[in-house]
Amino acid sequence: MKGVTTSWKVFRAVCIVQLILVAFQGMISFSALFYKTHVLVSLVNAIAYAFVFIFVYQGLSILNYNYPDIPLTTKQKRSFNILYLINFLLIAFLFAQVVNTWEVVPVLIQAAKSANYYWFSVAGFVLFAWIIFIIHLIFLAGMYKLRRLIHQNTISTWYEQFEKKA
Repeated sequence: MKGVTTSWKVFRAVCIVQLILVAFQGMISFSALFYKTHVLVSLVNAIAYAFVFIFVYQGLSILNYNYPDIPLTTKQKRSFNILYLINFLLIAFLFAQVVNTWEVVPVLIQAAKSANYYWFSVAGFVLFAWIIFIIHLIFLAGMYKLRRLIHQNTISTWYEQFEKKA
């Protein structure tokens, strides 16, 4: 049994950051259901961020409980595959959020010029979407590598067990 390498510790930290950011965005989207007029858009946002949150949480639990060589159960494999496909499609949603922030930036900059202390809200609004998008791309690649590594380690452990008996 191997220990967790530094790259997987960094990946875990990135996952935790992504959990916090997505949870914050999800709560904002969910709260927008009650005070905005575009309820359908807020509902879609809340559902999308919920799927991202669930997949990141699943990734953390796989990293904590199955890394490096504990095989995934059939239920874990099935939920991983479904959530991976959904989150792969959600890349388009997250990129749309990034594009949406760029359309709003001129309006926010104009409002920020009138009040000098609002510059951080403009930067935060734009950077938040970019950071979530970039971290999600990194996360999807890391989850693919993690699943592949666990599978390879499980297979090699099985081979080692049979070789020792022979």
